[in-house]
Amino acid sequence: MGLMNWLAIVVTVTFVVVIALVAMCSVQHHLDAKADRLRRGSEEERQMAHDLDEISRKMDQGRYSPF
Repeated sequence: MGLMNWLAIVVTVTFVVVIALVAMCSVQHHLDAKADRLRRGSEEERQMAHDLDEISRKMDQGRYSPF
């Protein structure tokens, strides 16, 4: 019975980690796509695109992480 409990915990933790990584990747994709659209706009929109790129870059470096 103890082994089953540990296995359930490991599976649950693995599932949570995978979901968090997928969520983080989808947020980065959304930021990159929005920044790409904003680059074609006004000066203010291009500045916003730069800011979104900066946030996405920091996520890659691990500064913004769900953990």
